[in-house]
Amino acid sequence: MRHRNTERHIIAGLLKGLDWFDNSLQSILADRGFPAAHRTHSMMVVLVASGINRPADIARELGVSRQNIHYMARPLIENGILCQLPDTKDARGAVYAFTEESKPRRDLAMSALARLEEILISRIGAEHVANLHNVLAQDWGPEVESLSDEELRGTQ
Repeated sequence: MRHRNTERHIIAGLLKGLDWFDNSLQSILADRGFPAAHRTHSMMVVLVASGINRPADIARELGVSRQNIHYMARPLIENGILCQLPDTKDARGAVYAFTEESKPRRDLAMSALARLEEILISRIGAEHVANLHNVLAQDWGPEVESLSDEELRGTQ
Protein backbone atom coordinates (compact mmCIF):
# COMPACT_ATOMS: atom_id res chain seq x y z
CA MET A 1 0.00 0.00 0.00
CA ARG A 2 1.29 3.42 -0.95
CA HIS A 3 1.63 5.95 1.86
CA ARG A 4 0.30 9.42 1.25
CA ASN A 5 2.30 12.51 2.06
CA THR A 6 0.49 13.99 5.06
CA GLU A 7 2.20 17.35 4.53
CA ARG A 8 0.41 18.05 1.22
CA HIS A 9 -2.16 20.79 0.90
CA ILE A 10 -5.80 19.75 1.36
CA ILE A 11 -6.57 20.79 -2.21
CA ALA A 12 -4.17 18.13 -3.52
CA GLY A 13 -6.08 15.44 -1.62
CA LEU A 14 -9.41 16.78 -2.83
CA LEU A 15 -8.18 16.74 -6.43
CA LYS A 16 -6.78 13.22 -6.02
CA GLY A 17 -10.15 12.06 -4.67
CA LEU A 18 -12.01 13.73 -7.53
CA ASP A 19 -9.61 12.10 -10.00
CA TRP A 20 -10.15 8.68 -8.41
CA PHE A 21 -13.94 8.94 -8.64
CA ASP A 22 -14.12 10.49 -12.10
CA ASN A 23 -11.44 8.31 -13.69
CA SER A 24 -13.02 5.20 -12.19
CA LEU A 25 -16.47 6.27 -13.39
CA GLN A 26 -15.20 7.00 -16.90
CA SER A 27 -13.45 3.61 -17.03
CA ILE A 28 -16.61 1.79 -15.93
CA LEU A 29 -18.71 3.64 -18.52
CA ALA A 30 -16.14 2.96 -21.26
CA ASP A 31 -16.04 -0.72 -20.30
CA ARG A 32 -19.79 -0.81 -20.97
CA GLY A 33 -19.41 0.90 -24.35
CA PHE A 34 -20.25 4.47 -23.45
CA PRO A 35 -18.01 7.28 -24.71
CA ALA A 36 -15.79 9.13 -22.28
CA ALA A 37 -17.07 12.40 -20.89
CA HIS A 38 -15.13 15.50 -19.97
CA ARG A 39 -14.84 16.02 -16.21
CA THR A 40 -16.98 19.18 -16.30
CA HIS A 41 -19.70 17.21 -18.06
CA SER A 42 -19.50 14.50 -15.39
CA MET A 43 -19.80 17.12 -12.67
CA MET A 44 -22.76 18.74 -14.37
CA VAL A 45 -24.53 15.39 -14.77
CA VAL A 46 -23.93 14.52 -11.10
CA LEU A 47 -25.40 17.88 -10.06
CA VAL A 48 -28.51 17.40 -12.23
CA ALA A 49 -28.87 13.87 -10.81
CA SER A 50 -28.68 15.43 -7.34
CA GLY A 51 -31.60 17.74 -8.14
CA ILE A 52 -29.57 20.85 -8.96
CA ASN A 53 -30.94 21.63 -12.41
CA ARG A 54 -31.23 25.40 -12.85
CA PRO A 55 -28.33 26.93 -14.82
CA ALA A 56 -27.70 29.58 -12.16
CA ASP A 57 -27.56 26.96 -9.39
CA ILE A 58 -25.26 24.69 -11.41
CA ALA A 59 -23.02 27.68 -12.17
CA ARG A 60 -22.85 28.56 -8.47
CA GLU A 61 -21.95 24.97 -7.53
CA LEU A 62 -19.21 24.78 -10.17
CA GLY A 63 -17.96 28.34 -9.69
CA VAL A 64 -18.54 29.38 -13.30
CA SER A 65 -20.89 31.73 -15.14
CA ARG A 66 -24.36 30.77 -16.39
CA GLN A 67 -23.05 31.32 -19.91
CA ASN A 68 -20.39 28.66 -19.27
CA ILE A 69 -23.09 26.27 -18.09
CA HIS A 70 -25.02 26.73 -21.33
CA TYR A 71 -21.79 26.12 -23.26
CA MET A 72 -21.01 23.03 -21.16
CA ALA A 73 -24.55 21.70 -21.61
CA ARG A 74 -24.49 21.92 -25.39
CA PRO A 75 -22.59 18.64 -25.98
CA LEU A 76 -24.71 16.89 -23.34
CA ILE A 77 -27.84 18.03 -25.17
CA GLU A 78 -26.40 17.12 -28.60
CA ASN A 79 -25.50 13.63 -27.32
CA GLY A 80 -29.00 13.06 -25.95
CA ILE A 81 -28.05 13.05 -22.28
CA LEU A 82 -29.76 16.27 -21.18
CA CYS A 83 -32.56 18.41 -22.50
CA GLN A 84 -33.73 21.87 -21.57
CA LEU A 85 -37.24 22.33 -20.20
CA PRO A 86 -39.17 25.41 -19.04
CA ASP A 87 -38.64 26.21 -15.38
CA THR A 88 -42.00 25.82 -13.65
CA LYS A 89 -40.82 28.24 -10.92
CA ASP A 90 -39.60 30.94 -13.30
CA ALA A 91 -41.44 31.49 -16.59
CA ARG A 92 -38.36 33.18 -18.07
CA GLY A 93 -35.97 30.40 -17.06
CA ALA A 94 -35.13 26.86 -18.03
CA VAL A 95 -33.95 23.75 -16.25
CA TYR A 96 -31.89 20.80 -17.39
CA ALA A 97 -33.37 17.32 -17.25
CA PHE A 98 -32.27 13.90 -18.35
CA THR A 99 -33.64 12.52 -21.57
CA GLU A 100 -35.33 9.15 -21.63
CA GLU A 101 -32.61 8.09 -24.08
CA SER A 102 -29.95 8.67 -21.41
CA LYS A 103 -31.56 6.35 -18.84
CA PRO A 104 -29.25 3.33 -19.38
CA ARG A 105 -26.11 5.47 -19.12
CA ARG A 106 -27.48 7.46 -16.19
CA ASP A 107 -28.53 4.32 -14.30
CA LEU A 108 -25.11 2.76 -14.87
CA ALA A 109 -23.34 5.93 -13.73
CA MET A 110 -25.42 6.24 -10.55
CA SER A 111 -24.94 2.54 -9.73
CA ALA A 112 -21.21 2.87 -10.41
CA LEU A 113 -20.89 5.90 -8.13
CA ALA A 114 -22.68 4.06 -5.34
CA ARG A 115 -20.46 1.01 -5.83
CA LEU A 116 -17.32 3.19 -5.93
CA GLU A 117 -18.29 4.61 -2.56
CA GLU A 118 -18.70 1.06 -1.22
CA ILE A 119 -15.24 0.21 -2.57
CA LEU A 120 -13.83 3.31 -0.92
CA ILE A 121 -15.42 2.23 2.37
CA SER A 122 -13.79 -1.19 2.03
CA ARG A 123 -10.42 0.45 1.39
CA ILE A 124 -10.30 3.29 3.91
CA GLY A 125 -13.11 2.42 6.32
CA ALA A 126 -16.71 3.48 6.89
CA GLU A 127 -15.76 6.00 9.57
CA HIS A 128 -13.36 7.84 7.25
CA VAL A 129 -15.91 7.96 4.44
CA ALA A 130 -18.59 9.20 6.86
CA ASN A 131 -16.16 11.87 8.11
CA LEU A 132 -15.42 12.88 4.52
CA HIS A 133 -19.16 13.24 3.84
CA ASN A 134 -19.56 15.33 6.99
CA VAL A 135 -16.61 17.61 6.24
CA LEU A 136 -17.61 18.21 2.63
CA ALA A 137 -21.23 18.93 3.65
CA GLN A 138 -20.18 21.72 6.04
CA ASP A 139 -20.73 25.34 5.10
CA TRP A 140 -17.20 26.60 4.49
CA GLY A 141 -18.42 30.18 4.41
CA PRO A 142 -17.88 32.68 1.63
CA GLU A 143 -14.83 32.41 -0.60
CA VAL A 144 -11.82 34.33 0.64
CA GLU A 145 -11.12 37.21 -1.72
CA SER A 146 -8.07 38.72 -0.11
CA LEU A 147 -5.52 38.15 2.64
CA SER A 148 -3.25 40.74 4.25
CA ASP A 149 0.48 40.08 4.49
CA GLU A 150 0.01 39.27 8.18
CA GLU A 151 -2.75 36.78 7.41
CA LEU A 152 -0.59 35.13 4.75
CA ARG A 153 2.17 34.71 7.32
CA GLY A 154 -0.35 33.40 9.87
CA THR A 155 0.45 36.15 12.36
CA GLN A 156 -3.03 37.53 12.75
